[in-house]
Amino acid sequence: MAGPLAEKLVQPAVNPRHLAYCPSMDLIALASIDEHIYVYRLNGQQVFGIANKQSGNGIKQIKWKPSGQSLATAYDNNFLILTNAHTGKTVHQIDCSAYSKSQICCLGWGINFTDGNKVGWELDKFKDGVTLDDMISQNPRVKSMDSVPNLPLDLALLDVEASLPKLSPLSPGGIEDDIFSSRASLDTLFQPLTIGSTDSADILLVGFEDGTVHLSIYDSFEIGSFNLQQASRGFRNCRPILHCSHPYSTTHSMLVSAPIEDQEELHIVPLDLRLLSNAGRYLSLLASKSTQLHNVLRYIHQVQRQMYHDFKTSRDLPSKYIANIEESLQEQADYNWMQAAYHLVVTGDCYPEVKEWLVDQLGERGHKRWEKATTTGYESVRRLAHENLLPALERFTVLVSRLRGLSRFQLSNANLGLSTQEFDDVLDTISCLQLMAHQILITSGSELRQFLAFSAWLRQEIEIQASDASVAEFAEKDVNLDHASTLEYIQGAMTQSQLASFFILEARAEEKPPRDLAGEGRSLFELSKRGLQNASREDSSASQLPPLDALMKKLDTQCNVIFKRIAETQRRSVRFGAPVYLQKGVPSCMDMRMLHELVGEKKELVLYVVLGPVTHQSDVRIYRIVLEIKNGMSSTKSVEGAVIKTASWEFRDVKFVDDDELVLAVSAESSSQLFRIPYRESANASGKLAYATINERNVGQRMDGNTDHSSIDLSRPDVASAYMWQEFPDGVSWTPERMEVNGRKGRRVICVLAQDRFHYRVYDLDGSSSGGEVQDTRTEGSDEVMS
Repeated sequence: MAGPLAEKLVQPAVNPRHLAYCPSMDLIALASIDEHIYVYRLNGQQVFGIANKQSGNGIKQIKWKPSGQSLATAYDNNFLILTNAHTGKTVHQIDCSAYSKSQICCLGWGINFTDGNKVGWELDKFKDGVTLDDMISQNPRVKSMDSVPNLPLDLALLDVEASLPKLSPLSPGGIEDDIFSSRASLDTLFQPLTIGSTDSADILLVGFEDGTVHLSIYDSFEIGSFNLQQASRGFRNCRPILHCSHPYSTTHSMLVSAPIEDQEELHIVPLDLRLLSNAGRYLSLLASKSTQLHNVLRYIHQVQRQMYHDFKTSRDLPSKYIANIEESLQEQADYNWMQAAYHLVVTGDCYPEVKEWLVDQLGERGHKRWEKATTTGYESVRRLAHENLLPALERFTVLVSRLRGLSRFQLSNANLGLSTQEFDDVLDTISCLQLMAHQILITSGSELRQFLAFSAWLRQEIEIQASDASVAEFAEKDVNLDHASTLEYIQGAMTQSQLASFFILEARAEEKPPRDLAGEGRSLFELSKRGLQNASREDSSASQLPPLDALMKKLDTQCNVIFKRIAETQRRSVRFGAPVYLQKGVPSCMDMRMLHELVGEKKELVLYVVLGPVTHQSDVRIYRIVLEIKNGMSSTKSVEGAVIKTASWEFRDVKFVDDDELVLAVSAESSSQLFRIPYRESANASGKLAYATINERNVGQRMDGNTDHSSIDLSRPDVASAYMWQEFPDGVSWTPERMEVNGRKGRRVICVLAQDRFHYRVYDLDGSSSGGEVQDTRTEGSDEVMS
């Protein structure tokens, strides 16, 4: 028996349905019964936590990305949260209610190479310790694999964005803001496309209770939604249970439960993603740049909202002060505040109503508040335009230009769904937005200078009116005032700022819809530029430009058309294969694994499915399904089955370890055991499983499985002792409840959750732990600080 690497007591109790071991790092993610996520190291230290910000929303699924860089958490309000594994910050939020009204029941995350044969050839050629897991986890590869340069590919993948300045974090203030509020989150969102990831694409699959399956690439680039009823007419009220894929395969597999009469049946449904082979090496470039384009668009929207909020907030307090004096003048005089202020600046004569307002209502304290609010608003708008909006627009332009260059290869458009004209229209809108950003910079700087002159004059007038000294005593101070700028501010920005025409204003938004200049065949940028150049001195320069909100809506519409066209093109390359019937009844535990192994004289994709016992049974069934893939289309070549008998034990869990072994957890009367069993016929082990063909004539159709051929009988004591790997004493504190396995070469470990749901242990499957010494860390998870 092997000693545990680590043991931990957690509080509150763990939900056994939500336990996940990181594929590339020694991190354990678990969900507690209070619907919070905790991620621990092996020494028991909490790395980060994900608090459930909306009470009442339960956790439905958790899933690690195959590279180990992100953790996906699905909630029962159909929100999917992607969290960075290094920072614990939210990377992306997906509202899945737009795809289906049913709840999420399945999460699948796979990495697929666009040319699996080439990657397999490279791994076979270079015997330098580089494994498939190393490539999936994006570890630095051995130099020998990159020794042969490919100039055309290197030029196509030249990353210009890396030379651009990094986008600055935004101030936090809400759910969406948190994504852009830290440097770590921004760096994760805008990671450059490395050479090692150019020949692969990660596929995120979200399954719903009504049979809907939604696909996306690079976390947020949506391909579209499909329904499992397309696979078979008999699939009514079906739901996906498990997902499985292999990096070399363009076909994914799903274990689907379909209710037939009074019982549920299990089927394997292949999902052919021909887009991986059709788009080829351009798919990763297309998906990554489109994803970054979408992220930059979200960032620009957030900058727009912050600029509007800061500008509106800065106008609230001055508007109240001006409204007070306007109300007094309207009741007692026949002039307004602007006329009275202008008169006071030019003549030095202060009306009694104005003097009373300056001394009794505004005063020195009110003036300081006015100055702080307005100055902060102008400086914030200017900073956001200069440090956030313009760099984001520059990055957006580079990304669009990159996709536009890809669209000019006309032969690729049929597989990529790109249109050069649509990108030209987007660039025209972006040019207009850049012109607007510069106008915002100019206007905010000009109005800030005018306000500072006005503020200095207003401060002096308050002192003069509140003092008994003569005006002559303040004449010397009056020389330092900028009366011209003060008068400009009084006539303009004090009551009607030019910046107001750039931002969202309720009164303006209802005036008229923005013109569809693209439909008229005219350039919005050229018209706007010409309007600014020809604007008369009396006209506001801002009036020659559409409001920022209208431009952003126009850009949204244009980008959505591009994203929709790309998604439609890729969606046409997705199809369901013929379902394969397995058995009746859904067991409480099951697992799937897809391998690329030699079948006869040719390597094929082979799917292994292990199913725990169903009601009134004690046998574990393993199915071996050989898939033949031609031109991205899959067909079932053969279906085989084997049985592992477990006598009358209480079955706990089953998991595939790697390409050779699986682990069974059972509970007997006096103890509980873990069994390690080789499941491949080619496995180098004695007593391995032997598979029997199941109804070969009916492959791909409905079959009544006949898997009575028993390969291993664990009910026999001699056989059980040969396969038993770990034994636990009787008691709920160490009766296994759930297992999670990391089968990577060099780090094969298993995490066992106890039946009491407060303890878990981590074992080294290669037996390298020393003397059974346990790292027992009994810190309570609820006392840790969650992000």
